[in-house]
Amino acid sequence: MNLKTIALAVFAAALSVGCVNRAAQEQAKKTQAIVTSPKKSVTVEEVQTRDIDETLEVTGELATSQDVQVGAKVGGRLSVVYVREGDRVSSGQLLAEVDGANQRIQVQQAQAQVAAANAALSQARANAVVGPSRSSAAVAQAQAQLRSARAQLQKALNGARPEERAQADAAVAAAKSNMDTAQKELERVRSLFNEQVVSQQRLDQAENAFNGARAQYQQALEQQRLTQNIVRPEDIETAREGVRQAEEAVRTAEANKRLDVLLTQQVQAAQANLSAARAQLALAQQSLNDLQVRAPYAGQVSGRPLQAGTVVAPGSPIVRIVGGDGTYFEGDLPATMLAQARPGGSVQVSVDGLVDQTFTGTLSSISPSASSIGRIFKARVTLASTPSGVRPGMFARGTVVLRTVRGATTVPTIALVKRGERTVVFVVEGTKAKEVTVVPGLRTNGLTQVSGVEPGAKVIVTGQNDLETGAELDIQTKKADGGQA
Repeated sequence: MNLKTIALAVFAAALSVGCVNRAAQEQAKKTQAIVTSPKKSVTVEEVQTRDIDETLEVTGELATSQDVQVGAKVGGRLSVVYVREGDRVSSGQLLAEVDGANQRIQVQQAQAQVAAANAALSQARANAVVGPSRSSAAVAQAQAQLRSARAQLQKALNGARPEERAQADAAVAAAKSNMDTAQKELERVRSLFNEQVVSQQRLDQAENAFNGARAQYQQALEQQRLTQNIVRPEDIETAREGVRQAEEAVRTAEANKRLDVLLTQQVQAAQANLSAARAQLALAQQSLNDLQVRAPYAGQVSGRPLQAGTVVAPGSPIVRIVGGDGTYFEGDLPATMLAQARPGGSVQVSVDGLVDQTFTGTLSSISPSASSIGRIFKARVTLASTPSGVRPGMFARGTVVLRTVRGATTVPTIALVKRGERTVVFVVEGTKAKEVTVVPGLRTNGLTQVSGVEPGAKVIVTGQNDLETGAELDIQTKKADGGQA
């Protein structure tokens, strides 16, 4: 039974019930008018030009490059474990510690060595500053002593000065003149005393004066002899020995002065010792730090960590950390699409469990070899950002953009009709339908690229399957919600 027969039956039934249901009667009349109308009721859309992408759907799962078993660098007994399964950790967070009593003692010893080396360096620097000044002063003092010794020797060799000799001769002459005068005066007074002209007292005074003048004359003669023989040979030899000793003292001081360079070398040696002590301290401190197990990056503890008290070897896994920043999508790519899928292309990724969320990524690499089953290649898609709620292991789908056609002429895919080997669309000319043969191209998102029809033409998207060229059309318009008015 066709549609027209059904409509007539409905109309007849409505008439048979009379005026019982007038709304049904009105609807039946409209249905009969539609069925009996020679026009075909259709819906149309315009042919448009737009950029379209050829895409490939791949499936796979989210993975991460941040999945590591963290262990201690040194062996020993775990003294404490700070995290549990499922805990979120930050980069550098302390996860566990290995007992390190010996390492702490080594650090204290190394610190003491650094302190001693630092003190030695300070002393060496002080010596390097004071030493040259002290040695320079010693050289200057020795040179001054040498000049003094040489002057004494020269004085001994030269004897008395001419002025001193002249002064001694003058003193002798004066003393002799005084003595001769006193002697004459004594003889005159003695003669007068004998003549009983003068007293005994006057004679005693003249004798005393003569004795004093004679003593002065003897003293002047002695001083003259001393001036003529002022330095003895043994004094000259003593002066020469003093010069030799002073010269040796200068040589010793100058030799000590030349050793000042050793003070700089001692500073350098002290600096080297301090550097070595600091390096030893750094090694001891590093050994102490190696007892601490820290998170290499932010993430989540996966699985149960080892318990406190467990004895571990160097490198033994203690805590497994799975990070989120290195999350990527890894999908299966058929070998037939290798030529078209190229790294650098844009990919839209949707994740099961995250409804209505799509993430943008980039096809970063394709595995160089295929799996033995199905000849499938692994395509890695790097996500632009790590979305909240995304976890490694979640199933996902990716839409890979293989190529983009700019300004493609497109029609809704539902407008295409097969006529044997041909693909046609029906366009509106006036109020009639016209069949147009087209060549389909890319299909994406309900649109198909075609050639053979001009942009702006109206193609029939509903009611086109039983149309023929020249059929009269009753063109319906689309509502905003996709229905028809």
